[in-house]
Amino acid sequence: MATITYDQKLILVRVMVATLDLKSSDIEQHLHISRSVVSRHLRGERDYPPIDMYLVEKFFGVRIKEFIID
Repeated sequence: MATITYDQKLILVRVMVATLDLKSSDIEQHLHISRSVVSRHLRGERDYPPIDMYLVEKFFGVRIKEFIID
C-alpha cells in the first residue's frame, strides 16, 4: 500500500472541505477549537488529527469507533 505524502493529504483535506461546503467556523464550533488551529491545519502549517477525523466522518458518513464527535 502506498504512503500518502503531506501535499496529497493537504489536497484531500481541501477537497473534502469544499465538497462538504464547510467553513472554518463550522469546524471550530463542532470541535470546540480556536480559529487559528483550523486555519493552520487547512493551510498545512500544523497537523491536527481531530480535524481530519471529523472530515472523514462527515465526508463518508461513517463513525470512527475511537473518535466520537457529539
